[in-house]
This record gives sequence, structure tokens and C-alpha cells, in this order.
Amino acid sequence: MITFYYRPRCGLCREVEVPLMQYAKQYRVPVKHVNIDEDKAAFALYWDKIPVIEIAGGPTFFEPISREILRRAIREIGD
Repeated sequence: MITFYYRPRCGLCREVEVPLMQYAKQYRVPVKHVNIDEDKAAFALYWDKIPVIEIAGGPTFFEPISREILRRAIREIGD
């Protein structure tokens, strides 16, 4: 499972979401989207760090997020 923390109207979030969803689909890994403006706990943790990608049992990625490193991390938990 991957959790993607974002904010609406966040340009960096939209940029990161494209490869995230591509790799998640490719490796059949579910992605949970969390809008930090609607989740107080997530907001407290990540208000100044978004976008954030948290891989269960694995790393947490903060911007800047390398597409290749992200792909490898998702591939390891997928399929």
C-alpha cells in the first residue's frame, strides 16, 4: 500500500502524482490519497513537506522525489 499526501492546487503534487500512479498501476500497488487539508493528523505531520509518498513497510519520500528511485521502491512491493 502506498499513501500519497497532497494538497489541492499543489503543482508539485500534480507533477509527482503522474509517475506515482503510472508505477502503481504497472506494479499493481494500491494508492491511498490523503488530502492534508482534510486530515488533521496528516496536516500536523506534513503541512510543510508535501507532496509526500509513504510506502508501507518501506521508505517515505519527500520532494524532490526521483522518478527512478520511486519506480524501484514500488516495483519491490508490487506484483
